[in-house]
Amino acid sequence: MLTKAHSETNRLRIAVMALTLLLLVNSTEAFEDESTANSFLSVQQITGDTALAKEAYERLHPGYTRYAKPEQMNQAWDEIIARASEQQGMMLGQFYLAIQKTLTLIRCDHTKANLPASLLQERDASPLYLPFRWEWIDNRAFVTQPMEGLALERMEEILAIDDQPIDQLVDQVLPFIPYDGITEWSRLSGVAESLEFKGGAVDHFGVFLWEVSPQVRLTVRGLMGEVRSLTTGRINHKQWAELGKQANQASDFKDAVTFKRIGERSAYLRIDTFVNYRDPVLPAEVYDPVFKALRDEKRDILILDLRNNGGGSTDASMGLLSNLILKPTQAKKDMRAKTLDLEGLREHLWTWDKRALDPWRLAFSKNNDETYSLRSWFTDDLDTIKPAKYAFSGKVIALTSAANSSGSTNLLSNIQDAGRAVLVGEKTGGSAEGPTAGLLFTLTLPASKITTRIPYFRYHNNISTFKEGMGVVPDIEARMTAEAFLQGQDPALMKATGLLSYWE
Repeated sequence: MLTKAHSETNRLRIAVMALTLLLLVNSTEAFEDESTANSFLSVQQITGDTALAKEAYERLHPGYTRYAKPEQMNQAWDEIIARASEQQGMMLGQFYLAIQKTLTLIRCDHTKANLPASLLQERDASPLYLPFRWEWIDNRAFVTQPMEGLALERMEEILAIDDQPIDQLVDQVLPFIPYDGITEWSRLSGVAESLEFKGGAVDHFGVFLWEVSPQVRLTVRGLMGEVRSLTTGRINHKQWAELGKQANQASDFKDAVTFKRIGERSAYLRIDTFVNYRDPVLPAEVYDPVFKALRDEKRDILILDLRNNGGGSTDASMGLLSNLILKPTQAKKDMRAKTLDLEGLREHLWTWDKRALDPWRLAFSKNNDETYSLRSWFTDDLDTIKPAKYAFSGKVIALTSAANSSGSTNLLSNIQDAGRAVLVGEKTGGSAEGPTAGLLFTLTLPASKITTRIPYFRYHNNISTFKEGMGVVPDIEARMTAEAFLQGQDPALMKATGLLSYWE
């Protein structure tokens, strides 16, 4: 505990530092990110917020020590406070990075920190983003959607940003990207683009890691192999999001479904997200026309492309499952909470289901390991799912990728375990056994206003076999490579269409 003398000394040091920062901001040579939005936090503020975060995750998170050891987590929380004490405080952006890096140690893709409102607003107002969309393939960065008027073409390669090699930048942001269990490779899918953060990891975290100015210098390898330099302006997040729309990237389930016929017997169904809470629709309104067409047209082979699907809403994912099963199926057999005691934390928590803030004990049964299982009559997550009206009985080829997680991995594990699909593609993220997910608490740290997500339940999927900490492993591996991308090829889809020829 700090003594009164230490507190007075700290306040003096903080005042001096704050004055120095103010002078820097007003200087013509001031670094752009030293703004009022990225404010300074004292040691006391950092200590209070960190202690609250630690207590909340220790008490509430059902997977807090599922993969991490208690001493590892204790050390990480202590290091935040030690660093703040050494520096006599932290900038808000620094503290955000420290919290996020600590949360990744839990190895739960649903556990992450959100930017406070001041920094979110800055993202929409300031030019902090690269003026193009890109993909990270084989440790190389390829442009997929350049800003209009920018002297960049699709499939050109970004070698360096502001003279820093792109692979070194990626290495620096990887520790801040969450993933489930032992699926470290799945982090790579969030390097360039992410719906969970305010942009991909390089843009989202890079603002706090490197000097980001309104102008960016790019080193580019052209389509003919020539290397050139290009200096251009950065864009704000609204403009970055618009680039995604131009590339036809859907953020809501109702807009993320593509259906195509292949020959006389086959079809292709692509679903890029199960997110169905921002602009919700009844899943049957989307699925029924597709699966009715398959039945009416006697199509008995379906390529199901979920490679861009990171999960989302239970109703959308289970609605799809009901169209792929042949008999009633219970997809999840248990969902467990770590505690029902929220005293001392409740005032800092928010969730969309207010019942979780004061759990009804009769809705839970206590287990031998001191956890609490939600009774099946209290949730539809544990319902037995019946085949849908137009449930598909033919052969299914499901395309997978490292971007699969959460609900999409749950669905893939169910249909693979039931023998309802041949999986083609890459190892997925997520947890085949079952993630810590479902209802999420939002924890608000009072001094910094940083919010973090805490899943309340650990799910246990109803599958016969799994490897602890793993997602789903495809039956046939076919990953995207840089060479295939540059040649306009799709290895997984090519393997799938090869199976069509065999089955037909």
